[in-house]
Amino acid sequence: MRGTLLALILVFPLLAGMAAAHEPDTFTVIVREDSHSPLAVSLVINDTVQYYNVDNRTNITHNIGLDINGDGDFDDEGEFSSGILQSECDWENETDCRVAWIFVINDTALVGNYMLSDLHSDGGEVEVYLNISTDDHGGSTPVIGECLGDCIEDESEPEMKRSDQSDLQKGLMLAGLMMFGGASALLVATLMQRA
Repeated sequence: MRGTLLALILVFPLLAGMAAAHEPDTFTVIVREDSHSPLAVSLVINDTVQYYNVDNRTNITHNIGLDINGDGDFDDEGEFSSGILQSECDWENETDCRVAWIFVINDTALVGNYMLSDLHSDGGEVEVYLNISTDDHGGSTPVIGECLGDCIEDESEPEMKRSDQSDLQKGLMLAGLMMFGGASALLVATLMQRA
C-alpha cells in the first residue's frame, strides 16, 4: 500500500505538467528614433505587448497602428492604434499624455500577421511587425507571409517558431519522468521483497 501511495505521489508532478496551459506574457518593444527593438513580436491570445517611446527628440511624437487602406490615419474600420506617444509627460498638467501603448491581445479576431506603421510627427515612418496566433497547443501558428495591412508581397519573412512549453514546464516534465522511473523501480523492489 505504501509503495502504491509513494508511486502516485511521485507521478503527480508529471501529470500536472501535461495539463499546463499558456500563461499570459507581456512583451516590451522599445520605440526609438528610427527603429524598434525588437522589430517583430510574436504573441498568442491573452499576451500583452507594450510599445514604450524613448525617442527624446524635441516635439517628436509617435503614433503606432494598423493603416489598412494606407490613408495615413488609423481611424477606419478594422484599424487600431496607440494614439499619440510622447517621449515624456508632465503628469500633473497633462492627464492625457502617454509614453507607452499597452496592447492586450484578448480577442481571437486579432489572429494574424500585421505590418504596423509607426508614424512620426515629423513625417518619418517605421514598419513594425506583430504576429498573433491562437493558444491551441497544436504547434501551428499563422503562416509567415499571410499579412493584414500594407504588405509587400515579394519579401519573405524568416519563419519564427515559438515553443509551446516553457523551460520550467520541460524541467518539470523531465523531473516527473525521473520520479516515475524511481517510483517504478521502488515498486518492483517492494514487490520482489514480498515474494
